[in-house]
Amino acid sequence: MKLATLIAFLASAAASAAQAVPPPKPKLILAISVDQYSSELFKRYRGSYTMGLKRLASGITYPAGYQSHAATETCPGHSTILTGRHPSGTGIIANSWIDRKTKSPVYCVSVPGRDAKTRGHQNLRVTTLGDWIKAAQHGARSFAVAGKDRAAITMAGKHADGVYWWTDGTGFTTSPEAGPADRRTLPPVEEFDAALKARWASSPPALWPAPSAACAALVRREQFGQLEVSGEVPPEMAKGVSDSGAFAASKAFNEAFRASPAFDTTIADFALDLIEREKLGRGSATDVLAVGLSATDYIGHRLGNGGAEMCVQQAALDATIGRLLGRIEAMKIPFVVMLTADHGSTDASERHFEQGGHGYRIDEKSLMSALDHGVQDELGLTKAPLDTSDSQNIYITADPAEVPLDRVRDAAVAWLKAQFEVREVFTRAEVEAARVPPGTPADQLTMLQRFHESYDPERSGDIFVVYAERSSFGIPRKTGDTVAGHGTPWDHDRQVPILFWWPGAPSENRDRPAETVDIAPTLATIAKVKPGVPVDGRCLDLGGNCRVQDRERR
Repeated sequence: MKLATLIAFLASAAASAAQAVPPPKPKLILAISVDQYSSELFKRYRGSYTMGLKRLASGITYPAGYQSHAATETCPGHSTILTGRHPSGTGIIANSWIDRKTKSPVYCVSVPGRDAKTRGHQNLRVTTLGDWIKAAQHGARSFAVAGKDRAAITMAGKHADGVYWWTDGTGFTTSPEAGPADRRTLPPVEEFDAALKARWASSPPALWPAPSAACAALVRREQFGQLEVSGEVPPEMAKGVSDSGAFAASKAFNEAFRASPAFDTTIADFALDLIEREKLGRGSATDVLAVGLSATDYIGHRLGNGGAEMCVQQAALDATIGRLLGRIEAMKIPFVVMLTADHGSTDASERHFEQGGHGYRIDEKSLMSALDHGVQDELGLTKAPLDTSDSQNIYITADPAEVPLDRVRDAAVAWLKAQFEVREVFTRAEVEAARVPPGTPADQLTMLQRFHESYDPERSGDIFVVYAERSSFGIPRKTGDTVAGHGTPWDHDRQVPILFWWPGAPSENRDRPAETVDIAPTLATIAKVKPGVPVDGRCLDLGGNCRVQDRERR
């Protein structure tokens, strides 16, 4: 072997050996979910990040990971992140579903047998990373905080030491059905909320920072459905909401607050308070803190993701995550960070058309009403035979004594297939039979297989619908109405970034697909524990961390 070749070989081997060093066993795992943070958003703004997101993107990055299932909503997506299971395994098949026995709606984190406002983990069928580590390591603790109850609870799991979410007019709160809510855990939260309200009373919060020149260049007036928006920052819904002395308790303020960068700032403040108060990362075991940053979702729904508003939000999100990481680094504790999202998104259909794209604005309520009454009239029924509250996951509610249910199904399927907005329609039997062979990459799943990964025989509907790609649902009429969103089985709603970083992490951009169900088993190997339940995901090799798991399998 020539000397030059030998030197090159040894250099390559040394580099590979350096990259094969796994992250040290952390004292703190920080799992961040940015609600509605699509791969498209990450790729669009990646070059503009200068703080926290730049740092995380400098580690091991999957720019286009997958929430591989069809039900790309908040609750199902969050349920996959720290469980390693698809919604078909977590039981969280949608934000809400219909109880097949009572035919009444069930919110994903409601508590069976309790009042409608009680929140807990009882509908989640499996445990999470925090539960596994607590069972394996004496003294380990697990906490979750988020803007939404369904984000915090589904990431926290069954045995968390604290689970907190934002409640309008109150601040951060919890529930004894979700986690401890006693004399030890409640007073510090109440103190945080009281201090926040006092600070706001003396100096109302600035919900939006001023746009940069790059963001200001995106300002333009838009027409979404029947709603006209200025495209300015701050947007219309944020103007004048803090003029009243009681603004913090007002509906207008809370709606504007949630759909603003200040919401994520406040969630991060609470997370940092929690780390300090509980001394997370300072014991002998590995602690877990899940943080759900929710503002991107509210902004995307109310204003779309293609304008100046989302540009400003991305810069603010970058700064918020940078502050969070900086404060943890200053504590001098070994930690690992994972960041992903519960689902992707699409911009408002009108803006897609303007930019040469495609898609429809679908009057969802009118379409579903026409379906329900069309089938009723065709079959001569005394009442409407369907529950169409979820237009992708439709339930047959007809009385079988009045009509065979397969006749209702067939009539509904035929009606839907005749609509120009509809691309595919599947029956319950078809979805149930659509098995996914082990090892099938997420980007190769058929539409039927995507629905199968969201399917639960006790909770799912009877008819499943795929609408035109890039469609926006609902007709916005007033400020605060939804102009854009997610929830479809198309890749723009399935693709999310998955980022792993720790001090000293190698920089590697991985274009091959990974899934959010891979996150929990990967983090488990870093914490040197086994998943407490069978998982759908696989360990992602971040530098030799999967070797222990591989040896155990052999």
